[in-house]
Amino acid sequence: MTVTAMKWTCAGCGVAASRTDAAAAPLPPAWEACSDGTFCLGCRRQRVSEAAVASAPASTDRGDRARLRRSALVEFEVLRAPERTNGSIAKAARASIPAVIAARRRLGVPAV
Repeated sequence: MTVTAMKWTCAGCGVAASRTDAAAAPLPPAWEACSDGTFCLGCRRQRVSEAAVASAPASTDRGDRARLRRSALVEFEVLRAPERTNGSIAKAARASIPAVIAARRRLGVPAV
């Protein structure tokens, strides 16, 4: 069963998605509904990055936190749409293609 709504609102940033004809629509493809609420793609990315940093020791320096965020975001993008090219994923994650290739290897997700 597909859940539909007249309007979907992101619990993170408050952005809303709806149809122009005001008909009920399924959850937008890049959005996710979970126990914490419904989140747009931008907020999903932010939550993944924040979770990676939160799991690090308090003594982690700024550079290492940035690397953790970037790595978590690349892995998120690889798992979200593994059929996309490495270049497309790198662009979405603002990372390098070698970083995407390394993430695919870590996750055991073959390249297209």
